[in-house]
Amino acid sequence: MIEELVQKIKEKNPKRVLIQLPEGLITKSKELEDLLLKEGIESFVSLEPCYGACDLRDCEALRLACDLLVHVGHSDFGVESKVPVLYYEWRMDFDPVPVLKREKDKLPERIGLVSSVNFLDSLDKAKEFLESQDKVCYTGTGVRTKYPGQILGCDVSAALKIEEKVDCFLFIGSGEFHVLGLAMKTSKPVFSLKVEKKELEHVDKELFAKQMHVAVALVKDCKSFGILVSTKAGQVQAEKAIEIKKKLEEKGKKAWIFTMDTITPEKLLGLDFDCYINCACPRIAIENRTSFGKPILNPDELNS
Repeated sequence: MIEELVQKIKEKNPKRVLIQLPEGLITKSKELEDLLLKEGIESFVSLEPCYGACDLRDCEALRLACDLLVHVGHSDFGVESKVPVLYYEWRMDFDPVPVLKREKDKLPERIGLVSSVNFLDSLDKAKEFLESQDKVCYTGTGVRTKYPGQILGCDVSAALKIEEKVDCFLFIGSGEFHVLGLAMKTSKPVFSLKVEKKELEHVDKELFAKQMHVAVALVKDCKSFGILVSTKAGQVQAEKAIEIKKKLEEKGKKAWIFTMDTITPEKLLGLDFDCYINCACPRIAIENRTSFGKPILNPDELNS
């Protein structure tokens, strides 16, 4: 796949590129730089975290005088960029059928199939096998996603569009972010076929749901709010933050807005608030809720 990526970059005819790789592909960075150098292309590899297509390092590319930003592992969902962007999705060839043969009886009849972009090619294989076992499979297309069955941690609308048709959802992929985002938004059972473990697991959202309900209850008595805004290109919610601030102040609360690139608890240590509102990637409040030492809610949870 490295060779294919180099060819895709060559076709754009750049002189200098900045490359963004997800954590799992950083080990490929030296090989990639060496191959590009042989092609006469100067390159930099960003070691900043790469959370998704929302997290374009276009300003850094501009400062480094790059004429192309190479974003690996995610698909384009329309984020504006200051430099041209090459999205390389890094599709993985994974056959889910051996696991499904072993575990098919755990799945009900009507199944919604979903995945991250890297494992989307596995959905057709899963559909063919499951329907040969008298199951019925469905896929939907989301608001910010390009392909049937594709979900993001921040956009599971591809699944929600078919929610009434299915008895459960089956996610094929790796990690927790995408599948947990779905589990938190649906009342239907969610199963995750873990490509690393080659196992089928029922996704247990109860701990995260309890943490959310506790935070929602605690926030009702809070008087001071820190509203957190990310400056990542595809996460900026400045207008949402201002709207929330006004609504809180209308209720007699105090609120302040703070911006940062990546939102972490350490950056908030010198500030004193009763709670936080996360106007950035929802995973911050879902997966890391207890790390902040204060209640933290996503905007849709504030209104619940």
